[in-house]
Amino acid sequence: MNKIYKLTEQENSRQQATINLIASENYPSPKVLDLLGSIWNDKYAEGYPGKRYYGGNILADELEEFVQQKSLEVFDSTGEYGVNVQVLSGSPANAMVFLTVLEPGDTVLSLDLASGGHLSHLHSSSSYLKFFNHQSYYLTPSPQGFVLDLAELKRKIIKYKPRLLVVGFSAYPKKYEFTEICSLAHDNGCLVLADIAHISGLVATGEHSSPFNPDGSGADFVTTTTHKTLRGPRSALLFAKKQYMPAINKTVFPGTSGGPHLNQIAAVGQALMEVLGEDEYTDKVPFGKYIKSVVANTASLEQGVLSSGITVSAKSETHLSLINLPKASDSLAIQQTLEVSGVITNRNSVPGDLKSAWRPSGLRLGMAALTSRGIGISQSRELGMLIGKAILGDLQSNQLATYTAKLANDLAWPYDNAFKRSL
Repeated sequence: MNKIYKLTEQENSRQQATINLIASENYPSPKVLDLLGSIWNDKYAEGYPGKRYYGGNILADELEEFVQQKSLEVFDSTGEYGVNVQVLSGSPANAMVFLTVLEPGDTVLSLDLASGGHLSHLHSSSSYLKFFNHQSYYLTPSPQGFVLDLAELKRKIIKYKPRLLVVGFSAYPKKYEFTEICSLAHDNGCLVLADIAHISGLVATGEHSSPFNPDGSGADFVTTTTHKTLRGPRSALLFAKKQYMPAINKTVFPGTSGGPHLNQIAAVGQALMEVLGEDEYTDKVPFGKYIKSVVANTASLEQGVLSSGITVSAKSETHLSLINLPKASDSLAIQQTLEVSGVITNRNSVPGDLKSAWRPSGLRLGMAALTSRGIGISQSRELGMLIGKAILGDLQSNQLATYTAKLANDLAWPYDNAFKRSL
């Protein structure tokens, strides 16, 4: 066995033996992984269906059109949107929107990074600040924790007059209404990009409001990754109202990209069929039921954490929980200590955070991956309680490790057959 295969075998074992609470990770089906390594990898298909720059793309055309169709079936009930399935990941998908609709000097308004925004929404480290102006809106403290305040958002829109409002969060545990936000933005003259990378599985099943709405109550552009709650491959989808699709497509190809990765597109299509019930995950649980379990397990995990004395930024209503670490603690050290005990997490900024992004004040916990492995409500609560106690130093050093090793062994693992076959 060569070095790469040995590392792959070790990574399979590491993932199987640990408890994954990273909110942006999941376990796609073996069929999705098969397609990522399939014959589609070998074909170049520069262009779009019916207009390729290479020969031999009759089946590639059919594949891409099929995945476009499935994308719209999952998300758009209005008939007002088109979709590009060639974007390679979420951050480039957002950039395609910037490059399509913004002129140099235009203003983008997006959520502050510490409040749960994303790096790709134009923040201080973005290379696109060479061309565009960026302003932030923030979450507002309330009795329910830190929440999105539409009145404050309206004041920001009126003050900065952005060309584009970005609505999307990587660490916001509350639900929100897209119709209200989109209507507010459009009434004040700005376009809306909805980044649903984290909540796309919830949107697809009706567990969260949708940005795909008619007329002015819908987002002009919608981007999503496909590997988080949608449980597909590492890829992305870029939707736009139909009047913007020709320009979006031109920005993607030939404006910024070459040949699409057909293996990714095929794998996305497989995941979408699983969402629609046209195929099934290894546990045969319908996707809608799976997403309900993700939300319930997240709430249960959070209850366990709260029972230990740890607080959260706001009560979770989605697939993730954002917890506040003790003020004197070192989040990097806590993340590393939990990893030694078999619990994989990521440290995260919290609203109003005064610490650096490298050692922020919070920890983000998500339950999409563990729910794919079949974890239940009571197990989620117990896990959360033990994590909280470990953070506070109220556990002996080996207690959490012993628990997580047993839990990981008891949970299902979707890749045994597929992984052995790949070797």
